[in-house]
Amino acid sequence: MILFYPIWLPGFIVAGLVTCRFGYQAWISITANSRVTLPGLFRAVGVGVLGSVGRKTSVNAMPVLLKGGVPPFVAFAYLIASRNLTIHFWSIYALSLGAEFATGQALGALVMVLAATPVIHRLALCSVAGSIPGPLSAGDLSSEHSQSLPWNTLLLSPTGWWAVLKFMGRESGRLAPSLALGILFGGVIFAAGLQPWWPRFAEIFGHATFLSDLANAFVGAALSFVLSLSPVGNIPVVHALFKADGLGYPGIISFCLASVIHRKDIKAYASAFKQGKRVWLLAGLLYAGAVLGGLGSTWIYAAFDFRPSLPPIKLAGKLLEAFLNYLKH
Repeated sequence: MILFYPIWLPGFIVAGLVTCRFGYQAWISITANSRVTLPGLFRAVGVGVLGSVGRKTSVNAMPVLLKGGVPPFVAFAYLIASRNLTIHFWSIYALSLGAEFATGQALGALVMVLAATPVIHRLALCSVAGSIPGPLSAGDLSSEHSQSLPWNTLLLSPTGWWAVLKFMGRESGRLAPSLALGILFGGVIFAAGLQPWWPRFAEIFGHATFLSDLANAFVGAALSFVLSLSPVGNIPVVHALFKADGLGYPGIISFCLASVIHRKDIKAYASAFKQGKRVWLLAGLLYAGAVLGGLGSTWIYAAFDFRPSLPPIKLAGKLLEAFLNYLKH
């Protein structure tokens, strides 16, 4: 994956240009309107698309939103989108697994937003806004989205391109540690996938059956919680799991969606809301939302008689073995 950085570059440039152009406007649009409306929910998704792939950065933005009067369920819509729909995350995801997987991930994220946020709204979460400090100067999106640059400045001036390069530098620094860890885990999974003892969980109850999809979605979200990687770090792991038949398509989507129940995130939720032990109910709702997102994405594709697939590693192993045997003869 690292060798593909020249292909990642266009995604980063586009993300930098769009964020520098519209990030400030999107941030203002969500913080200036605290009414509970469906358009407000989708404005939060838009802010997430222009957000950061950094786990800490995205979760740090939630208290700032809450302090600005944004309803908790809208803040969670932002968080789900920032973990799954940012432009550069989507471009890396598409490069690694293909556009059909990246599109499925986007569909799953929207299903999760629509499934989880209404229930979170019914919980009537109370944020401890009075005890939340002001905007964090390091890694807080409210300070990064401090101005909106016009297109002519962005494209035709050193100031514009310097802003884009700063964005790319920040995001590269945020994703690099988790990506390195994800590549390490992915390599171990690839190696294990070639062994006869490796469990082929993807088709545990048959190929593309409801029970197999349900089991994969539940296990994928649970495994994501155990590993607790940042969004980009999940990509090499799910790539390896899918190719090794460790998880089926619904499990792959649920695995990435469950990045919002990182263990440190749960601690942040407990700090942001007067919930105490009840924060685990909130985590459970997000877990269920990740499962429904994986299943929903699968069912949407199924409506068009389509299911994303990649050649499994066992098939690649057989092809390699046949090729080596051919060379020997």
